[in-house]
Amino acid sequence: MKYIRLSLIISGFVTAITYSQFNTPVLQLGIGVSEPFQELEGTYYMNQTLGSYLALTIDTNFMTNNYGAKTGLYFFGKGKINFDKYSIVRGVAHIGFNTFNTFQSSKSGNMGVVVININNEVDTLLTSVHYNYTFNNFQIGLGVEIAPTAFTHKLSPYFGANLSLNFFNGKLSRTESNVDSVTLSFGEFRMGAAFDAGIEVTFSKNFGLALGIKYDLGNLVYRNTNGSIADRIEWGKSNGSLNDEEGVFYSTIYGPVFSSTAREVRSAKKNMNWGTIYLAGNIYFNTPKKKAPPKK
Repeated sequence: MKYIRLSLIISGFVTAITYSQFNTPVLQLGIGVSEPFQELEGTYYMNQTLGSYLALTIDTNFMTNNYGAKTGLYFFGKGKINFDKYSIVRGVAHIGFNTFNTFQSSKSGNMGVVVININNEVDTLLTSVHYNYTFNNFQIGLGVEIAPTAFTHKLSPYFGANLSLNFFNGKLSRTESNVDSVTLSFGEFRMGAAFDAGIEVTFSKNFGLALGIKYDLGNLVYRNTNGSIADRIEWGKSNGSLNDEEGVFYSTIYGPVFSSTAREVRSAKKNMNWGTIYLAGNIYFNTPKKKAPPKK
């Protein structure tokens, strides 16, 4: 049923394109700064005492209550076509890439390793550790945009909304002694919506600029938490789940001492939302209309 609904939405958009005005298509290319909100925002690491020492470890809220995302960059391209001869109503197709945690440096500290010494005694030794984390989103969208004064070809505000197909991916790396690295990756597909508004200025018949803001609701549909032991979150796994629905899952990444023991943790329902401010260039393709042949 969910794929039928998606097919109907896309089919409706394609039908609208069929009856559109193709004489003034627009290509928009831009870059922006994105800020995560709600449960997308957080901190993936924490300091914890280990005896008389301080250990750097993974925050127990990471992936259970938030995704540890920080400010990042957004790169995108949009194609626009007009639904009327005044360019007021437009169909928009876009593709974009968000990379969060862009300005966050790697974190360094110590972690504990359980060993059995030569006397057959259990001991805990410290090892240096470096963590690096990124969270990305690749997005495809279809939507509608309104630009009430676009017919002036000078200055116009615009606002719109679109359906977004989001492919999320998080990558957490752990490096010991600057030599050996192990990575945990997780990611899945989600469907969401985005709202866009801004102002555009036309400088010539072929070029203009746009300054805008955008707010994404990234995971409105298909939330899920995989609670089987086979889907546990652990170092070295490359296909972990987002676990953005309320439930429980297993993980081995928490605690000040490296361990392979899986711990059952509770996952909260998490909203993956973010806002973006962007600057873009508009390239106008003013295709001349074909004239009717002279009557004989």
